[in-house]
Amino acid sequence: MDQQMQDAIVSVAFDKAWRFVEKDPLLAHNRKTVLHSRLCTFLESSIKTGERDTLNLANEAIRNLRAELARSTEQ
Repeated sequence: MDQQMQDAIVSVAFDKAWRFVEKDPLLAHNRKTVLHSRLCTFLESSIKTGERDTLNLANEAIRNLRAELARSTEQ
């Protein structure tokens, strides 16, 4: 799959995930720039493993983001 197609899939998945992240009480209190950056990182990582479904990508990125932020607040 070419880079342009991957970028388009990540963009759609990001929009789906971001609509959830903005309203999630566990995530929304974090800085938007941090949330945005980490979400992009997780999406780009997941697409490299072969996932192409935007909903699956979005959900996986949200799970990873929540887990990462939960670990950082426990320390």
